[in-house]
Amino acid sequence: MARDKVYSADIVIIGAGTAGSAAAVAAADQGMRVLLIEQSGAAGGSGAAGLVTPMMTTRMPGNPSCSYVGEEINRRMTALGAARAEGFQFDPAMLSFVLEAMLMERGVKLLLHTTLIDARLENRRVAALEVFNKSGRARVEGRVFLDATGDADLLRLAGLPLAHGDEDTGKNQPVSLRYVVSGVDEAAFRAFLNERGEAQTGEALYGAVTTAPGRVWPLSSVFEEAIAAGDLTPDDAVYWQFFGLPGRPDSIAFNCPEFFDLHDADDAENLTYVQLQGKQAILRQLLFYRKYLPGFQRAYVSAVASMVGVRESRRAVTDYVVTAEDLLARRKFDDAIAQSNYPVDVHGRKLNHPENAAAPDSAPWFEVPLRALIVRDADNLLVAGRNLGAEFIAQSAIRIIPTCRAMGEAAAIAAARACRGEDLHRVDGSAVRGEMIRRGARFAPR
Repeated sequence: MARDKVYSADIVIIGAGTAGSAAAVAAADQGMRVLLIEQSGAAGGSGAAGLVTPMMTTRMPGNPSCSYVGEEINRRMTALGAARAEGFQFDPAMLSFVLEAMLMERGVKLLLHTTLIDARLENRRVAALEVFNKSGRARVEGRVFLDATGDADLLRLAGLPLAHGDEDTGKNQPVSLRYVVSGVDEAAFRAFLNERGEAQTGEALYGAVTTAPGRVWPLSSVFEEAIAAGDLTPDDAVYWQFFGLPGRPDSIAFNCPEFFDLHDADDAENLTYVQLQGKQAILRQLLFYRKYLPGFQRAYVSAVASMVGVRESRRAVTDYVVTAEDLLARRKFDDAIAQSNYPVDVHGRKLNHPENAAAPDSAPWFEVPLRALIVRDADNLLVAGRNLGAEFIAQSAIRIIPTCRAMGEAAAIAAARACRGEDLHRVDGSAVRGEMIRRGARFAPR
């Protein structure tokens, strides 16, 4: 490894996305020296660069976030007029502003535009990392490391075991390229939606069209007309969603286009294809809006995600791997660090999955154990975010923003305990959860 420059910290976090940013804040709150490394130019990950809005709820009574860092983010976003309803709808651009302010205030060392290129594992411990940026190569040393890359990049470079995709096929979920359209006359569009039966009674604007069975979508006939005229393709109607943006009354965020035939979400050529072909699909959809949807006559594309919307790629092999049965049985764990009742959410041409219906339960939620964040074959390495230790089906319900924030927060607190001398594999998950609650995280009574 090159030694032009050496960075060191107590806790080194790779990836300043949803989980990594929350982890860095929590680690600093534990009095740790924290180094946060991010390959893009901003914090926020999929929630910011990927334009993934809104933030899904836990679908539990009171929507407990299980993250005090998440609570602070939502308070700050709401105060700026950039979020509503506990952060359900938020402005992705403002998310980076808030996260970076929180990181700087806590003294986190943040390295942007910096890519992890190597990791060395010695005697079950990450000994050092190598990164590259405009300054050249640099060595990174730490006591405990956290992989919050989403794609388990640190684990892959260290040669550690990984899971990938559906256990039967190896295929990842489809990916998306999200975008924002501005210059919309929202009042005219709302009136149109209400006339079509897509009721817009609240402040939050929302609508969808899919070809999934089980529901009639009010705008489906508009899409069918455009497809018949050659203005859209059939794939445009398989999965199309829009959401309002707080603080931007003339802007709407779209959760599409989706690419249903690309099933290797960590392949560079696939990601390039999505960025290129996605823009062509976005242009086609923009022209469709101008022609078919009232309120869009002067609309324009104001943002395209710089990050492909990856739902699932590589996953860690951890001390405990969360199973689909755990979710469907709504299993509880002594070392739980997150709770949720978000359903199985596997995308594709058939959106509904037979595993979606769980049995009735007096405590209707599943839990994520701390052990699912501790890498099985290393003694100073954790994961947090969508690359946690979970089966394909289980991961699809766990990967939402609130749960990823809770995982980052919990991983950081566990890492701090390891820095103080505890065996990482024996850290008391209930004590970690207790620290999260002490600082303001909301959990359902157990």
